[in-house]
Amino acid sequence: MLTGFPSKDWREQVEHSLLIVTAVSFGFHFLGRFISDAILSASIDPAAKRQLYYLFFALYEVVYVALIVKLHMMRDCVFARYSRFVCFLSAAMATLLMARYVDRVILEADLLRNVFKYCVAGINVATLLVIGAYPAFRVFNLVPSKRWV
Repeated sequence: MLTGFPSKDWREQVEHSLLIVTAVSFGFHFLGRFISDAILSASIDPAAKRQLYYLFFALYEVVYVALIVKLHMMRDCVFARYSRFVCFLSAAMATLLMARYVDRVILEADLLRNVFKYCVAGINVATLLVIGAYPAFRVFNLVPSKRWV
């Protein structure tokens, strides 16, 4: 499954779609942790650190979604519903990061502190639950139904 292309069977298409999202998410999560630690521990001005952090991670979310879309196109498989949810949640996170950038850097205010804190946590938990669908699917060996597409 890792090297071949999925057949036209929609069950195999769904499984490939979920595998793509899970693998890309796994890689991006660990890479993002290292980059985040590097940015936060850098010895630069706090204002520059804020700019770099919010802009980089907003772009990082966009690259994440673009890679998922590109891999789906390369593998010629459909987007499973859960894969679309992950992409929508990532787009919401990128939008939230840009709003926080405007709030903290451009307006030099801290109006979105509580909104940002709870929305980031909510989006991350929702993304974890959606991405967890594929491993649960494989562990419990469930057969996907038509509603997965």
